[in-house]
Amino acid sequence: MTNNNLQIEHAFDSADFVLKTQQQIAKDFRQHGYHFEIDFEIVAFEIDVLKKTVHNKLAEIIEKAPSKWLPLMYSIDISEQKYVQFFSATTPDWLTEFTDILIKREAQKVFFRQNLK
Repeated sequence: MTNNNLQIEHAFDSADFVLKTQQQIAKDFRQHGYHFEIDFEIVAFEIDVLKKTVHNKLAEIIEKAPSKWLPLMYSIDISEQKYVQFFSATTPDWLTEFTDILIKREAQKVFFRQNLK
């Protein structure tokens, strides 16, 4: 694990960092017409609640509007190769694993924004 990844992991100990990550997630999803409950952008969630909330929203997109998936992944900056790797996986937990990757990518954006000022 790189030093930055370790720092990002530790940053999740801060409610402020978690909330900013949630706000970044909401912003990217909103660009594609998807919205979270209002408290998602106001109250920092526990990490397991955050994961479940994002997982459920991703499952909703796959079920109702799969054509919006790739543009969303592009906005979040998750490569098509990584997405295809998970989407074609035969394990039933692929979406759970992918949710973790998405949250980490959004957290990286927040982390670098805070530390490159």
